[in-house]
Amino acid sequence: MNVQSIPSLISEEFTSDDTYEVVCRGFPKQGLTGVQKEESAKRAALLNAYYFIQSRFDNTVKPDTDGTVIRYDVQDKFVIVYFRVTKSNLKNRTK
Repeated sequence: MNVQSIPSLISEEFTSDDTYEVVCRGFPKQGLTGVQKEESAKRAALLNAYYFIQSRFDNTVKPDTDGTVIRYDVQDKFVIVYFRVTKSNLKNRTK
């Protein structure tokens, strides 16, 4: 399985005018095993979510303070993060 051929963004949607959810995939750094592999993939998934949020919204939306991880889904080769951003009038803050 070629990692480059798998998109990191799985889905994104507004669930209300104030709430946006994004689901992203993250891959671990090569050569890691066990907990380090899992945590590396979680971090990559979270950074991917941050990237898509920052590219979608203006600079008033900050994923690290306006967002929360709903859950992580740990797979064998990657981790999926479900991430939610909540902010008043969020739909009006898109680029």
